[in-house]
Amino acid sequence: MEYLTQNELKRMFLKSWERIEKEKEEINKINVFPVPDQDTGTNLAKTLEGIKKEIEGKEFKDLEEISKSALEGALISAQGNAGVIYTGFLAGFLPKLNKNPVDAKKLAEAFEEGRKRAWKSMVNPKEGTILDVIDVVAETFKKEAEREKDIVKIFEKVIEKAKEALLATREKMEIFKKANVVDAGGLGFLMILESYLDALKPEEKREREKEKPSEEIRRFVQVLTNRFEVVALILDPRFDEEKVKGKLKKLGNCLDIVKVGNKMKIHIHTDYPEEVRDEIKKIGKIENLRIEDMAKEIAGEPSLRKVSIGIVTEDVASILPKILERYQIEIAKTKFNWPELEKIEGENIYQKIKKAYEIGIETRPRTSQATPKEYFEAIKKQLQNFEKVLCLTVSSGLSGCYNSATQAREMFSEKDRERIFIFDTQNAAAGQALFVLRAIELIQEQREIEEVIEELKKLIQKTHLYIIFADPKGIEFIGRITKSQANWIRRMKKLKIHPIMTIKNGVLTKGGTVFAKDEPETLFKKILKESKKERKLGKKIRVIINHADNLDGAKRLKEFLKGIGAEISFISEGPPIICAVTGPGTLILGWQPIE
Repeated sequence: MEYLTQNELKRMFLKSWERIEKEKEEINKINVFPVPDQDTGTNLAKTLEGIKKEIEGKEFKDLEEISKSALEGALISAQGNAGVIYTGFLAGFLPKLNKNPVDAKKLAEAFEEGRKRAWKSMVNPKEGTILDVIDVVAETFKKEAEREKDIVKIFEKVIEKAKEALLATREKMEIFKKANVVDAGGLGFLMILESYLDALKPEEKREREKEKPSEEIRRFVQVLTNRFEVVALILDPRFDEEKVKGKLKKLGNCLDIVKVGNKMKIHIHTDYPEEVRDEIKKIGKIENLRIEDMAKEIAGEPSLRKVSIGIVTEDVASILPKILERYQIEIAKTKFNWPELEKIEGENIYQKIKKAYEIGIETRPRTSQATPKEYFEAIKKQLQNFEKVLCLTVSSGLSGCYNSATQAREMFSEKDRERIFIFDTQNAAAGQALFVLRAIELIQEQREIEEVIEELKKLIQKTHLYIIFADPKGIEFIGRITKSQANWIRRMKKLKIHPIMTIKNGVLTKGGTVFAKDEPETLFKKILKESKKERKLGKKIRVIINHADNLDGAKRLKEFLKGIGAEISFISEGPPIICAVTGPGTLILGWQPIE
């Protein structure tokens, strides 16, 4: 076999997952370094399972395509020292497989790049570990590829040398000598190589190695320092690997870091998990974070610190469907009833409302809060999937949603009521959505429910919402202002003086006027002024934008905000319960400082 294609690579990854999943306990039982937490095999299996999920059942046009998918799967799922080091290896190895087909020499280059990235992923690399095996594999592949074209034959030679390197680890560390074992990560890597070979010649049964790690290994318990393992996946890291190493190495050991694209995987053993978590927060957005007490794991007690909190909110928050799905958020629906709109043509509800104004229909829309039954059903679903439920409601000063949610809580048993927490955001629409996003982050950071609520309380006075309408026809139509008042507002807007509404202390109120060209510029000037203090202190601001059939205006506002470095989480269509009142063309902006 002289060439490797995407089909062989796919089989190699799937075979390696099967092998490690089957024999992970064999790897676990010899895991005594860097701490005897006996999870190296499990961590490698989880890492490979991530690859399996990304590639199984899919067809790939070339090596480059499957390599990107495999690396993404590994980066998301990598666990433990061995898992992160193997992912580091893949981060160097896979990008070299960018053209079909790949011959032995190209494969040797890939192994060499994989070796470099594996070493780079560790802060304090040591001899006698998985790195020894990876080094020998890269060296042997390069040497053999100079004189041999058959990739299968080269793998056979490589595996023999890898076995020798693995057995040699037993003599390189005192801890291995005492336990009479080889390095567990090295054994896992050898098994992965053997599964690669199985995939390349599936018609033959490869003879298993005669020299295996000792089968009678006494359990060796090491005094644990840095007893907690922290593993985190970061999105859009603000620093490179070297700066992150500098920030974290003082807090523990066994520090491994791999960065690929806009994602970074971090692994560390520490006695200060909360401090590590707080430092990681500064590095970028935490996609997921796991804290494990390795001392409890060795004692056979539950070791994983797992925060399980499900979120319930209303459709008023106008959160994008992909966010609802990704974080399993349940929605309680408010009621918007205007039967006459069904007779009017239009691509969306706001175009229909605009036509309703034009033809002058006499009926008015009816709106009401979500019912207790809506909340009961949403909370019930979350209690089936999570240990606790956090319900984030629209301001009680604007709606009866908070009361409905509280009534729903009383419909559960006393035991279940202890698992349900209702929080009044004292905001709405984009402002309410900001609370949901912050709650997601805090849950991802493994914060307990009480801590999540305390952090959200601190944000109530720091969360701002501005609403601007294109024309006062909506509020005139429902009788909130008179015709003469509406005409006065129109004259002001022609003079480029725009009124803004805001939420203060949970109640909708006047937000002043701004001299500006149009609605997007008005909201930008407003936030520019109101966020000046935070930005001067070096804080970033997070923004969500809603619109009522005014996507162009929302996009223009987004471009303005990008100019001051704001983080725009998303743009979405605003909730009818609000925008049907303010009318088509409405823009809503919610913002919070990012702590």
